[in-house]
Amino acid sequence: MSAPVTAGTAASHPSPPPPRTLNIAAERARTPGSFTGHHFNSAGAALLANGTVEAVIDHLRAESLSGGYEAAKHAAPALEAVYARTAELIGARLEEVALVESATAGWQRAVSALRLRPGDRVLAARSSYVSSALHLLSVERDHGVQVELLPNGPDGAVDLEALEAALRAGPAALVTAAHVPTSSGLVEPAAAIGALAGAHGVPFLLDATQSLGQLPVDMGAIGCDLLIGTGRKFLRGPRGTGLLAVRRPLLDRLAPEAPDVRGARWTAERSWELVPDAKRFELWEAAHALRLGLGAALTDLGALGVDTVARHLAALATTLRERLSALPGVHVTDPPAAGGAIVTFVVDGLDASEVQRQLAYRRVHLIAVPAGHGRWDMDHRGLTKVVRASVHVYNDEDDLDALVEAVREIVCLHGRDMASAAERRDAGAEAGAGIESVPPTAPTPTPRTTHPDSRRHDAIVVGLGVHGSATLRHLAARGLDVLGLEQYDLGHDLGSSHGATRMIRRAYPHPDWDALVDTAYQAWTELEGASKAQLLDITGGLYAAPNDRPDPLRGPGCREVDAEEAARIFPGLRLPTGFTAVHDPRAGIIDAQETLRAQLALAERSGARVEDNSPVLGWEADGDEVLVRTGGAVLRARRLVLCTGPWTGAQVPSLAPHLTVTRIVNAYFAADPSGPLGPSGLGSFSVDLPQGLLYGFPATDGRGLKAGLDSGPTWDPQAPRPRATVEELVLLSEAVAQVLPGAGPVSESLTCLYTMTADRRFVVGELPGVPQVLLGSACSGHGFKFGPAIGEALADLVCGIARPDLGFLAPARLFPGGTS
Repeated sequence: MSAPVTAGTAASHPSPPPPRTLNIAAERARTPGSFTGHHFNSAGAALLANGTVEAVIDHLRAESLSGGYEAAKHAAPALEAVYARTAELIGARLEEVALVESATAGWQRAVSALRLRPGDRVLAARSSYVSSALHLLSVERDHGVQVELLPNGPDGAVDLEALEAALRAGPAALVTAAHVPTSSGLVEPAAAIGALAGAHGVPFLLDATQSLGQLPVDMGAIGCDLLIGTGRKFLRGPRGTGLLAVRRPLLDRLAPEAPDVRGARWTAERSWELVPDAKRFELWEAAHALRLGLGAALTDLGALGVDTVARHLAALATTLRERLSALPGVHVTDPPAAGGAIVTFVVDGLDASEVQRQLAYRRVHLIAVPAGHGRWDMDHRGLTKVVRASVHVYNDEDDLDALVEAVREIVCLHGRDMASAAERRDAGAEAGAGIESVPPTAPTPTPRTTHPDSRRHDAIVVGLGVHGSATLRHLAARGLDVLGLEQYDLGHDLGSSHGATRMIRRAYPHPDWDALVDTAYQAWTELEGASKAQLLDITGGLYAAPNDRPDPLRGPGCREVDAEEAARIFPGLRLPTGFTAVHDPRAGIIDAQETLRAQLALAERSGARVEDNSPVLGWEADGDEVLVRTGGAVLRARRLVLCTGPWTGAQVPSLAPHLTVTRIVNAYFAADPSGPLGPSGLGSFSVDLPQGLLYGFPATDGRGLKAGLDSGPTWDPQAPRPRATVEELVLLSEAVAQVLPGAGPVSESLTCLYTMTADRRFVVGELPGVPQVLLGSACSGHGFKFGPAIGEALADLVCGIARPDLGFLAPARLFPGGTS
């Protein structure tokens, strides 16, 4: 017997290196999506890192410049490196890896290549994904294959004794399981399944779709012969990427049913031969940009270390299970064998999709999984649908707090709604008048009263123009007790949101606006769907300025055009000499009046109280709340949202020195709607003239061409506002005549007020020093287009959800020492 080895001698085994820790802040910094909400859908499609996005875009740009074949040839070394990274990730040889379009594509090609025959037995775990199950059931029906479902043990995983008995019962053609199913956090004992299948000489196909990137996966250690996966989940790759790995010697025996020029060589008129490696399962047509994005994601994962990622995700998910389990009315549905990054749960009395919808309103993003996506598993457990949350490297304790508190709030609100419904039913029964009971989920609009009640509200929104009504709508939809106050009649013409039309465009001088512009377009689409009204008319837009303008407009999808091309795009518009324009094909016209009506209607339908002709006489912070004084009551709210436009300086005197209120004149000019100043010859436009910025819309509503000058005198919003003067209309008419020669005389006019900041950026966010008061105002004449998006952002802030993407609009920038 050899002598014992003592510590510190040359023969000592080195201590294993300490486990690496994850720098969550760094991961969030390179993941822009982590700042747009709390994202818990990595099991569906994880947020992409900057490097992944850049890899995709760089290759698409190369294709646009040199052509697809040329770009692919140049990228060939990088594309080959993706195979190497994939093989390293899963413990396979390079020649055993194929890159495919999705996990399902890999599954179908692998199973089809097995050439299953009538009577062949397939032993399938209940964890199998819907697409895999449907394929097996189809093969069973059409080809006489026998699909046998393996029972689960007490821990919810495959019963290994039952698997061994099934293998002993007779020859089997395939064993298959999902390493982690779509419907829970279960982690199947993949290595034990592989050992049993290998002992009986049966191929084992492992669906690693949900485990790659969140758990260590090594084909050799697991003992699987075939493995499929996708790029879009925990690998954080682009959608449209996947992998199929087939270990030798099985690879040499498999031939795809439909060989492609990528995987086979046509050697003679009636003969061909397969390539010797797993590329025989690939297609010639491939999205090289997406594959390079997958390669970037795999590089990132390799740098972090799968073990490091797995520890972080397991710790977060364990904490989340514990915290959700502690909430009354919430039931975690993961089986005992759960682990890793996925957590599933249900809420008493609420459909999982409704929970998902209400969480989304609180900027907490996850998914509801129906039984139809995992029927072998969920039917067996008596589940019709579950809420699925899945964490990743960009999630932290703040995200868990947001999710848990949001679920707690939803549970409480649902309980309150149920109690209110019960009270209404009881009241109807006591009245004995045959009153029909109201379902708990039915919206109950509250009639307006002469004075608002004096109870505590979750939030009070002051000012019901486009931003205030949007905020009111989003807060009410999230189930908050919210009151909207308007100092004049609803829809009045004394502020900044009245009139028939507004402009929407993507062309802005600074990239800071790009993300918000994109969010705004999405928000308009959502509002149109909710209101069932067309609110946008996409006409395209031209925005012209002198060639030497220091801050020219630009934006996603926009391009610069000269005067000649501008005339072809909009024949009704003539640019002055020395001017160029930016063409924005997605620009258009907003139906302003219908927007205000729709947002208020949706707010009231969701339970918001609306009180018009109720000016706010003052407010003051009171601990963590705010007291609001009106002519009829003193109100208390957890949060106060001021969307008071020209009156912002009066409500917040410290802001008054930073705001300038300007009177603006708009007018309609006689024009033939079928001519060059109608929709066929003009869209939304602006021209930066010496008189000011001239803007307008074609003659589309029977009232003629609309135009205005983005300049005017400063104005006291409390002062009477006379009609447009002759001098103002003459100035506007001269500007119109310069660039719109077909316009006739003024037929009608209107005035409005712009509330301007020095940098022409909005004021959106917490009032410095008073975090319970939020501002959404001073939109400097270009804010209407962002109304639905700003309303959602303010609702986020009320609900305690940070919006760092709007930091460039923060009120703090206007004060000494503030940041922009």
